[in-house]
Amino acid sequence: MDKTYLLAIIIFFYILVCYLFSFAGRKREIGKRRLFWVSLFLTPVIGFAIFLGSQELKMNSYIEKKYKCERCGYVFSDYHENCPFCEKEGIKHELKPVNQFMT
Repeated sequence: MDKTYLLAIIIFFYILVCYLFSFAGRKREIGKRRLFWVSLFLTPVIGFAIFLGSQELKMNSYIEKKYKCERCGYVFSDYHENCPFCEKEGIKHELKPVNQFMT
C-alpha cells in the first residue's frame, strides 16, 4: 500500500471521528457545527475539553393562555364565546380559559 493511500485513510478517519463527535454537541450550548470545526482544526482532544466546558442547552419554558372546551376537549389559541365545533352540532358550550405550559 502506498503512503499516499495510508495518509488519505488517516485523514478520512480523522474527519469521520470529528464529525461523529460533533453529534454530542447538539444538546450543548457549543452546538454541533462549532464543535465539529473546533475538533477538526484543534484536534478532538481540545474539542472534548471545550465540550465538557459547555453547558447543556436549556429550554425556555413559558405559559400561554388558551381556551378549552370541556365538552369536546379541544383547545383553542384564539378566544371564541362558544366552541366552534360544538356549535356545528347545534350545541352552545362556553370555552374556559386555561394556562398551558409550553417549551
